[in-house]
Amino acid sequence: MAKTGGFANFSTGEKRTGEVLLPTKFTTASSANQKGKKFGNLVRTYAAKAGKVSDENNYAIDDISAAKIDDTNTSFGYGSRFSATGDTNPLFDSSTLNMTNEEMDTLENRLNNAQQNGNVLHEMAFSIRGDWLVENGLFDPETKQLDQDKLKRAEQHVVKDLFDKAFPLPLGESTDDVVWFGVIHQDTDHLNMHIWYAKESKETRPQMMHKSGEPKGVIDFRVKKQVESKFRYELESESVKLKRANVYEAVGEYRSNLKHNTLLMLDKTNKYVPDLQKIFEALPEDLRGRWKVGNTDRLVTDDKSRMAPANRAMNDLLNKMFQDELKDDYQEFKNSTYRMDNLMTQTHGQQHKGQAKWSEKQDDRLRKELANGIYRQFNENFKSENQKENTDNKLGQTKPTSFKKSEDGNFEKIRRDHGVGNHHHEPQKRMKATPVNVQKLNRMAKQMMQESKSEMKRMRKLAQEVERTNYDQSVSDESLSHHI
Repeated sequence: MAKTGGFANFSTGEKRTGEVLLPTKFTTASSANQKGKKFGNLVRTYAAKAGKVSDENNYAIDDISAAKIDDTNTSFGYGSRFSATGDTNPLFDSSTLNMTNEEMDTLENRLNNAQQNGNVLHEMAFSIRGDWLVENGLFDPETKQLDQDKLKRAEQHVVKDLFDKAFPLPLGESTDDVVWFGVIHQDTDHLNMHIWYAKESKETRPQMMHKSGEPKGVIDFRVKKQVESKFRYELESESVKLKRANVYEAVGEYRSNLKHNTLLMLDKTNKYVPDLQKIFEALPEDLRGRWKVGNTDRLVTDDKSRMAPANRAMNDLLNKMFQDELKDDYQEFKNSTYRMDNLMTQTHGQQHKGQAKWSEKQDDRLRKELANGIYRQFNENFKSENQKENTDNKLGQTKPTSFKKSEDGNFEKIRRDHGVGNHHHEPQKRMKATPVNVQKLNRMAKQMMQESKSEMKRMRKLAQEVERTNYDQSVSDESLSHHI
């Protein structure tokens, strides 16, 4: 990293790779002791206000913009500078953005105490490119003004994740057991935000120590990347966040459309029926009704999976469709994922060798979801609109599914051809006209006739009883009228 010989001469117009990085290293107490160094010396020598640090250009860019509009305002941003608040040093920690001399004395003593207790001093630095600072409204290359307070607050908000999650156990054994401080250096072509931290009390926990008894210094790489992302996200402008969100949204829409159009085309057209039959016949028979890709990030095509033969046939089908009817839609999907690759390269830098790109992961996801969608059509029995509506109501679903296979579509035809599902189209089986069957039919007919005669007699008797009741009622009514 090149020295610039002045403050805030950050390079701009560079190739945009790795805009915010977080390199890390650590120093053990034993190695510092051998060199005659003290942890506390950092406070007065390397980190104190000198050729690396300046607070004279500490303004919020919004304040600068407002001052340009109002030329009468000659004191914009002054109240945020350490010299205006009574503090004298630009070092910061969890409780302050600018330390007093007394706070620096306390910091120096605590760091030396951590060294005496045999602990490790960790150093990290957010290395930030000038173009990223400008894009996110943190730096004005014309005035050299830098929103240092906003940068400091962002670092204050992420350090706890380092202390609590980057080691086998939380680094501190109490709320104030970790001593740390940060400082902004502006004397190189990239802005550097340094942070140093150490456990103050003596480390005795076996999980946090090597067999030699020395505390561990290596931190979890995944946690480091999470902290880096959290720091960057807090500082990003709304326009940058919106730009990234638009790409995510476009990828999601193309994926949804591809899934719907693929299933619809497979169900309605005959072109790919042989491919569907090949997939169906490759499915494990004992998993019938439970066919799916499984808990993997992609279609597993090697023989480790029992679904591998079907997955291989599935990949062949998808490749064929992506090169034919779905070529344009698939290419738009891929182009959207490539745009996210470019954004990630700008932010994180070039990927490590062998590391899958975001676009490759999204292609794997699309194929997996398409495969599961097709397997689902083979798993599920056809349901009419009324049946689906009743099922959705029971499950509390109000939105219909995006794709509904047809009763006469290819998915159901293939299922019926293989003896699976509802056999609505099978003709009724007729009894053969053998002598034995004829006798059975005659007996059944005679029995039905006898039952019919008995039913007729019963109905006639019931009608006679009703008629007699009506006659008795009319005679009774006539006698009553004569009496009156």
